[in-house]
Amino acid sequence: MAIKEWLDGDLGYESRGSEKHVIGNSPTFGLSSNKREDLWVTTKYGGGDQGPYEELKNSLKRASPLQLEYVDLYLIHNPKLIHGDLVDIWRGMEQAKKDGIAKSIGVSNFDAKQLSDIVKIAKEVPVINQINLHPYIYQSSLDTLKFCNENRIIVEAYGSLYPITQYPDGPVTAALIEPQRRLNATAAQVLFLWVRAKGAVIVTTTNRSERLVEYLALGKLGPLYQAEVNAIDAAGAIPSSDIESNVWLVTKIDPTIPHLRHILKYRRFISCIFIFQATALTYFVYIRNLRSASPNWETMVCAGSVTIFFIASILLTLIRRRATARIVGAGANV
Repeated sequence: MAIKEWLDGDLGYESRGSEKHVIGNSPTFGLSSNKREDLWVTTKYGGGDQGPYEELKNSLKRASPLQLEYVDLYLIHNPKLIHGDLVDIWRGMEQAKKDGIAKSIGVSNFDAKQLSDIVKIAKEVPVINQINLHPYIYQSSLDTLKFCNENRIIVEAYGSLYPITQYPDGPVTAALIEPQRRLNATAAQVLFLWVRAKGAVIVTTTNRSERLVEYLALGKLGPLYQAEVNAIDAAGAIPSSDIESNVWLVTKIDPTIPHLRHILKYRRFISCIFIFQATALTYFVYIRNLRSASPNWETMVCAGSVTIFFIASILLTLIRRRATARIVGAGANV
């Protein structure tokens, strides 16, 4: 594991003022050989019924093998997970910071309007907004980036490797070639430098040590020229119908899967047809044929249609999960 190697010192990385971010689900790694202040731990509130304050307290208790008394950053995972009064939710986040179980608080996947709603009622303004950011959705993210800049909210960018992991034959990939040659860098490193050029902090995870080394080597590279940044921006400014953007990852569609976008566009319509067909089958079987010794042709046709649409619904669900998994993996386990 890349994290284990980092904890063991095998990567030879010195902090030099930078924060080390540890993301893991394993309850086995501890702090016996590392100082707590050398680790940066982020967790998120996922909309639990107890509210953000109690959820974090209970989480720290459950994580006792990690020897954690606090987290460095506590985020609301997504605005769609907020059930109830926004003021109460944010007050719970603020209480977590006040009591010291969260050093900093922020949000994730919030757009400009949603951020504005938080700022209006906040005693503590979110320090960070963690968003999906890559060249193909940069234009649609401008309002959010502008609001964050005006309100001194740090932008953390995840999924930034999408152009090379999910759309490798796209125009952005071609725009990366020249800065790769000039800097003797990888495509991933150029994309990370593009994120920095936009004033955002890079968030990436990996289970491969070579990827971690690649990321840590960014400090040895110079910045992109403005002309290179502009070229990447222009390459990413393709019609929104070609690369769909949505703040919630689960609704994203992978354009590298042939015709998937067009299929999923009508998935709700297909689901409605399936429900109608199922209702019709119920009518014919239990009402029209209640007294019949054998099913008539109408029942057979209806049953066949329901079977076809049922199979189609299952296939659509599997395809959609495949697309979601591939996109969630962009910039993460690559």
